Amino acid sequence: MTALRTLVATIMMTAISAPAFALDKVTLRLDWVYGSEHAPIFLARDKGFFEKEGIDVTLLPGQGSTVTVKLVGNGSEEFGYAAADQGLMAYAKGLPVVSTAVILQKNPVAVIFPKSSGIKTLPDLYGKTMGIPFQSVGEKQWRYVVKFNKIDSSRIHEVAVDRNIAAMIEANKVDASLAFFFNDGLKVVSDGTPMDWILLSDVGLPIYSTSLLVNEETIKKNPDLVRRFTHAFVAGWTYALSHEQEALDAFLKDNPAVDPKYSALKLPEVLKLTQSRRRRRTALAIPHGKNGRTCKKPSSIWGSWIARSTYQRSSPMSSSNRAGFPRS
Repeated sequence: MTALRTLVATIMMTAISAPAFALDKVTLRLDWVYGSEHAPIFLARDKGFFEKEGIDVTLLPGQGSTVTVKLVGNGSEEFGYAAADQGLMAYAKGLPVVSTAVILQKNPVAVIFPKSSGIKTLPDLYGKTMGIPFQSVGEKQWRYVVKFNKIDSSRIHEVAVDRNIAAMIEANKVDASLAFFFNDGLKVVSDGTPMDWILLSDVGLPIYSTSLLVNEETIKKNPDLVRRFTHAFVAGWTYALSHEQEALDAFLKDNPAVDPKYSALKLPEVLKLTQSRRRRRTALAIPHGKNGRTCKKPSSIWGSWIARSTYQRSSPMSSSNRAGFPRS
């Protein structure tokens, strides 16, 4: 009996003292400064979704999708969360970034305006002053929509805006502006002015928005890591769809300095963008393919908007299945 007890004690001490398997440490660079549009990602981290997959993730704020795409493309960051169009254009120019999950199925870029402006349609902008973030991807999208809808932009007084869109609307310096509706539009709403908007995706430009990006070399060298990270990342978004308040609470806990009212307005609108008509429950998409090849290319609207040369290489919206991504 004494020998048995000694054996059991030895086994228990060995189990206790044995080193745990080290988690894979990675970084995830977001598209912008922390906002409640990132709440599902904070939730995935705080609920242990990444840890369950053997990953220790460090979240980093972004400075725009263009910067995030470059950091992932040059290997400075393992993963990035950025606009799909930025990844697509970067890939066409030779930067090895691909998407493993499309999160926002609908583009949030919109023409935003106070409800009191009387604007209902794009022609209603004639004679109005409109803010445009010149030399941005948003401006390129707007020019496409203008051409698609045969809008005479010479009849719209365009002025430059940057990060001051909400302030310029509130100060009546512009009648409308091009912006992410859930950022500047809802900021003005939070400050007390009823707002409305026209999504570019509803007037001729139905393209994807933010997605999870990774460098092709990372997939080649560690496909299992990419698979596990993608699963944890998507799990956070899927869980947030039915646990919105929990996701918001997780974000506010980690970011106590942000405006809780504004944050509460944004999150449900962002979650709506994860939905598409093609899926009944959730449109969080994990690309897949056969024999390690890519799956479907984006819709033809991408090619007509960006450039014919885009498809000289495989589309980042159709990433490789070498990481073993399941059919969604």
